[in-house]
Amino acid sequence: MQDVDKASALTILTMEHNTLQMIRTATITDATGRAGHLLTTISASMIALGFVAQVVPLTVLLTLVLVIFSALFLIGLATLFRAVELTIEDVQAGLGINRIRAVYAELEPSTRHVFVRQLHDDTLGVEVDAGQTGWRKARRPRLIGTTLGVAGFVNLVNSLVGGVTAGAAAGLLGVSLAGSIVLSTVVAIAVFSAFGVVLGRIGRRGVAPITTRYPRNNPN
Repeated sequence: MQDVDKASALTILTMEHNTLQMIRTATITDATGRAGHLLTTISASMIALGFVAQVVPLTVLLTLVLVIFSALFLIGLATLFRAVELTIEDVQAGLGINRIRAVYAELEPSTRHVFVRQLHDDTLGVEVDAGQTGWRKARRPRLIGTTLGVAGFVNLVNSLVGGVTAGAAAGLLGVSLAGSIVLSTVVAIAVFSAFGVVLGRIGRRGVAPITTRYPRNNPN
């Protein structure tokens, strides 16, 4: 950085910083909007089923629940995978912003102490910026932080939808109420855990290609 025109470098870096910040804003807005639409669709469906339940037999109601919640589950899957893609884009942009801050500090070392956000362009640096370090005493702080994100929330909602779908199917097959509840719980936990593992691997693969230049163990 010694022979670089600082004025030109700062102009380029500032433009890139603003672009990455807009990307992060867009991804967060898109993810929360999709999650909101999913919740709105589920809420409207439940309200409609509540009115229908007053005038139709139990078998018809369970059939409607099975059909409607199966469709909601598919919608939730589409929302879930898109939320994961948006999370990967957000992490990539966060890594880029942290890297730019590190270059700012290299161009003008006297400003290093001014930055309150991370200067490290690794995933842990982005997690620190996201507030996941509040779970330091937990055994799996990264798992907890991911679960509390938009993708984790959508996965939770979708697992509950899957559990209700399984319970409705069990009811149509003549399973008792207690048995249907147990089956719904087991299916919901299984769906949440399975998709959590799969989506976690997808997320790691999406971030892995990024080369880290300023890790947290960097002496600078």
